[in-house]
Amino acid sequence: MKKLLAGIVILILTLSAFWFFARSKYPQTHPLISAGHYAERLISPRPNLSIETFGFLPYWRINDTENIRLNYISNVDYFGLNIDADGEFIKIVNGETNEGWREWQNQKTKDFMTKAQIFGSKTSLSIISHVNSTTEALLDNPQAQEKLIVNILKEIRTRKLNGINIDFEYLGDADPEYRQKFTVFSKNLKEELVKQNPNAQLYLSVMPYSMRSEDILDLAELEPVYDQFIGMSYDFYGISSEIAGPISPLSGFSENKYYFDVTTMYEDLTQFIPKEKILMGVPHYGWDWAVEDGPTIQSPTFPSDHKNNYAAVMSYARAQTDNNINPDNCSWDEYAFETWCWYTDTEGVDHQVWLADDKSITARYDFANNKNFSGIAIWVLGYEGKNSSIWDLMKERFGK
Repeated sequence: MKKLLAGIVILILTLSAFWFFARSKYPQTHPLISAGHYAERLISPRPNLSIETFGFLPYWRINDTENIRLNYISNVDYFGLNIDADGEFIKIVNGETNEGWREWQNQKTKDFMTKAQIFGSKTSLSIISHVNSTTEALLDNPQAQEKLIVNILKEIRTRKLNGINIDFEYLGDADPEYRQKFTVFSKNLKEELVKQNPNAQLYLSVMPYSMRSEDILDLAELEPVYDQFIGMSYDFYGISSEIAGPISPLSGFSENKYYFDVTTMYEDLTQFIPKEKILMGVPHYGWDWAVEDGPTIQSPTFPSDHKNNYAAVMSYARAQTDNNINPDNCSWDEYAFETWCWYTDTEGVDHQVWLADDKSITARYDFANNKNFSGIAIWVLGYEGKNSSIWDLMKERFGK
């Protein structure tokens, strides 16, 4: 009887200790849910990978996380929180809650980020500004920048994050003063980050053509400020493209096959950034366009006001199961290192699809390995589906 009572007391003390531990370490998640994540981790050991595997989790994929194998992901980044010119996170748009902010507050998101932490992944948050006028107004206002830094540090502290990704996408050439102002903002953010959380990482997203434009990124000045630079080597052809084309062509620029390519992008980037600070963006998706002539590569698409206009993401998962994808109508492009296919829909309209399949993804993993980059940045988590081969590819290509 005494042994039984002693056992019960030990069990109660152990459960109580775990309860208080979980409440303290993972305050956003109920301890019972945290316990379940710990149990799941026991049966999903983390493979020993040689590089960082950074994965973007956008707000529109929060309900598609069940097939993400967190033991293969070294960093989960929530994408993301939009900002306004005053340095505040945008919470309300046209009287409705902003989707990025809403999902960031969603308990499902909080539980998944906790799960990532329990699985040994770092967690980070993307800070987004994609409107030139908003970015300029922010950079013109030191008080707004200070407010933004305070808000960022609050999210790091509250959600126990390991880092922040700055995603300021400026279109076109900027006045040189804004390049300087963005550098000053970045330095101020880094300084405060080091003061409050010296182990936190600062990431910067870099668009494919940034090195050949005069946007706000002065990479030579920014190199010592940021810990990692994420090359956005995807969507070279996308939703508004006038022709169907590869999502991330590895080559073809020098041959005048494509207007730009991944190889040239990273040749440009490594002039400013050491390879050990580069995460190569790898798309786990493609695009499906309605086109004028499906069997002809790089067929023109239809303009936005045309009745046949159509462009949709072809996720890795969808490409595995879409009945329209007939191998007999697919070809391998030796410049892009991507598979493209064509089909005719039920309305008689031709489509052209450029895929992220095992062959194309392997080519990009090998590219990152051969260039000795610090890792890859997956756009996006949640596109994998139930097919396990994508995780096998990671282990095969990046396993020690």
